[in-house]
Amino acid sequence: MGINIKIKSFKALEGLPRYVYILAVVTALGMSAGLYRLYAGLADTTNLSTVFPWGLWISFDLTNVAFSGAAFTLSMLVYIFHMHDLHSAVRPTVLFGLLGYSSVLVILFFDLGRWDRFWHFLVYPNLSSALFEVSWCIAIYSAILTFEFSPVILDKFKNEKISKFVEKMTIGMVIAGITLSSMHQSSLGSLFVIQIHRLHPLWYSMMQPEFFLVSSMAAGISTIIIGSYVSIWMFKQTLSEKVLEKLGSFVPWIFGLYLLMKIGDLILGNKLGLLFTSGILSVLYIAELLLTLAAIIWFSVKKLRATRKNALNGALIIAAGIVLNRFDVTWFAMKSLDGVTYFPSFIEIALLVGVTSGLIVVFSLVAHFFPVFSETLPVKDLPQSELAILQISKPVAGD
Repeated sequence: MGINIKIKSFKALEGLPRYVYILAVVTALGMSAGLYRLYAGLADTTNLSTVFPWGLWISFDLTNVAFSGAAFTLSMLVYIFHMHDLHSAVRPTVLFGLLGYSSVLVILFFDLGRWDRFWHFLVYPNLSSALFEVSWCIAIYSAILTFEFSPVILDKFKNEKISKFVEKMTIGMVIAGITLSSMHQSSLGSLFVIQIHRLHPLWYSMMQPEFFLVSSMAAGISTIIIGSYVSIWMFKQTLSEKVLEKLGSFVPWIFGLYLLMKIGDLILGNKLGLLFTSGILSVLYIAELLLTLAAIIWFSVKKLRATRKNALNGALIIAAGIVLNRFDVTWFAMKSLDGVTYFPSFIEIALLVGVTSGLIVVFSLVAHFFPVFSETLPVKDLPQSELAILQISKPVAGD
């Protein structure tokens, strides 16, 4: 009996795409670098210091949290505003959100000086700390995402009693999840409100919490659109162009508000002059504004957001703007002290690559064994005209 189970499990693994095995090796190497960091300490394995205690890992975390906001953004649209025509995107999006937050927690674990005390925030509350609120919100929200994803697991094992219980609890859990996610998305911005002497004035603002929250919604939509395209090649499943078009229609409103807030902050803060007198930082900030404006214009044109390839291009513009903003705020716009500069070490980069690879591997494994894409469209059912654009040939019957 035990041998048969092992043989069946091995055969199931044989059906995995080759990239999973390659990325699994990359993950193992990256985590090996992480274990060495735990053994040797931060000082000997990273280029972090008292001047730059936050580096590449924090930049990655804040960027990843923004894109993982896809889960709370989509859940809000589907369950709160009853846009059930978007429901086909829920399962893969919630899984990505769950794994995205999990990868953030993994990176944070390695980023702690006393990693053996990672659990201290659970029993030693510091109620005046923004990081305390962020830690609790991320931990609880990760648990809620696990609950939201549980129907996929239950579908596999067909447990109707538990499925009905989960269904009854869904709306309450979604509301709690949206509340917690909104709190920690904005609280991440609060971490930079206190850095008035380190963060360049172009980025320093008391509105950072609002900037982080609103931009995370746009980042979430770009995640879903980009994911629907990537899933064509990785899982032979995707979302309909109608779903992508509807998601894209929210971008001008969300990013429009974001752009107005940014411009308003420049005007009210008397910072317009800094746009042209801050050297490379002026270029970076103007690039952020232009990418935001480009995304607004792109998704305002229905012909552009209504086709899969054009929606992808627009989503990549959003993603570029969000990545640039998060790295600007957390790294590039931080003033150097005493001539000390920062660039990540090999260990920092290796661990980050390993964690990112691990995220893709785990997503692929879960999608392979569970009905994550049960509500999406098989690539073979797409119109021939769209397959031609994607340069995919329609499978012959029986393949």
